[in-house]
Amino acid sequence: MVLLNIVVFLISLSLVIILHELGHFLLAKRAGILCHEFSLGMGPVIWQKKKGETVYSIRAIPIGGYVLMAGEEIDQELVKPGQYVRLRFNDDIVDLIVLDEKSPSYAHLDKVFVESVDLLGKEGKPLAINQYQVARDAHVVIKNREMQIAPHNRRFGAKTLSQRFWAVFGGPAMNFVLALVVFLLVNMIVGTPNLDEPIIGSVADNMPVTGIIEKDDQIIEIEGVTVSSWTDLEDVLSNLTTDRNIDMVLLRDGQEITVSVNPIIYIFSFGIHSAEGTIDEVVIGSVPEGTFAASIGLQEGDKIIRIDQDIISNWTNLIGSVNTLANLPFDENRVIEVEVVRDDSNIVLTNKKAETGPYDQPYTALFLQSQNVDVVQMRIGISPEYHFSIIAAIKGGFKDLASSAMVIFTTIELLFDSSGAGASVGVDDLAGPLGIYQITSQALSQGFVSLLSWVGLLSVNLGIVNLLPIPALDGGRLVFLGYEFVSGRKPNQKVENTLHYVMYIALMGLFIFVTFNDLLRLLQLK
Repeated sequence: MVLLNIVVFLISLSLVIILHELGHFLLAKRAGILCHEFSLGMGPVIWQKKKGETVYSIRAIPIGGYVLMAGEEIDQELVKPGQYVRLRFNDDIVDLIVLDEKSPSYAHLDKVFVESVDLLGKEGKPLAINQYQVARDAHVVIKNREMQIAPHNRRFGAKTLSQRFWAVFGGPAMNFVLALVVFLLVNMIVGTPNLDEPIIGSVADNMPVTGIIEKDDQIIEIEGVTVSSWTDLEDVLSNLTTDRNIDMVLLRDGQEITVSVNPIIYIFSFGIHSAEGTIDEVVIGSVPEGTFAASIGLQEGDKIIRIDQDIISNWTNLIGSVNTLANLPFDENRVIEVEVVRDDSNIVLTNKKAETGPYDQPYTALFLQSQNVDVVQMRIGISPEYHFSIIAAIKGGFKDLASSAMVIFTTIELLFDSSGAGASVGVDDLAGPLGIYQITSQALSQGFVSLLSWVGLLSVNLGIVNLLPIPALDGGRLVFLGYEFVSGRKPNQKVENTLHYVMYIALMGLFIFVTFNDLLRLLQLK
């Protein structure tokens, strides 16, 4: 199973990255830009092969990638007057230039002192070193690495503003296209819910309605309120969050049947839910790892009787208390006490840690909103009927694309929130490759549709992140293009490249930090 998870993770991440870089590559090639390298991953080379003008590489760090376009990173003056080079001739035309004239591998080539050089050939002029003509597709050897030279007309900077824009924007655009295709596929597989009638399409296993409500039942009344559509049904149930017994009238095979359901209450800010069969007492069910409840030591079967100063005698009290906490401004030093009865003994649990530093916090309402989750939800385990509709699938695909795109903006808001209204989200909460691997494994365990949805979410957010106005990212390059569009002049190439390089180093540092935190979480050391 671990091997399958790793394979699926690598395929998913590689698909998202390859298509991103393919967007850059195809539009750059269409503009006539020479692409030196197409790389999947960063760092040391694992595999490399040259085909045509481009070297295709797989590198060791499985995150990111790049297309190295001529004139974007490489110094334009590879060969300068006053230096020695070695030249290889083909029919009196130079087709190979070796910068290190002392290299023993090329000692057999002619050694030439450079007096004059033009390897740009602007306005169609021939390329030359001294009196020797240089082929426009000649290669240059730099530190034992051979790459094709790029005349001026093959460089990124020589292209029109529109061509350069699309070469940069092509990567994120391809991510949006992939995400849209994935979400369209998900909507076609799952189908479109029939919200016009409150007819049961499926009943979940091990839920309150299991064995009580059946597929094709039609709910016509809930707690005395008539429902005529699935939307009515959801609205009525949303107002009964604290009710521990809900009476329903069903229509089954033409006959009305009255049933009683004991719903499960999920409190997502804490990460707990009501225990099966509990009515009046606030007894909790299983406690998942990684939740606030688990961090303070809550266990299945605990009976909550107090949260801070709030006495908890029923589920209404508990919901009111957790809602209050979820809507408080974030305070990393807030101490929260939860008193429970466990094995006939009262135990006071707290988020206060022995070491200094921020305390564990429940998720805030703002954070849960960013994940499209309410602080408190009531579930009974029913779903509507689904049917296939290509029009509805297209609408659903675009809707899912838009909602997925908003996730990254809310996360950024939470990271930089200084108003006190945010959640306990910091840089150390970000996920790197190991975190993405864990999420991919969880999505795979929930089925193919869940995995597809995760790939779509990953793709659209990679596109959005790359459009952030940060040097070294696509968004940073677009900012410089925007400056050129507004001012009418190109920015200083050395300044731009320096900013990209410095930010690239900073992002690599962030990557190492995030990956280290991923490792600590994986080893349960954090």
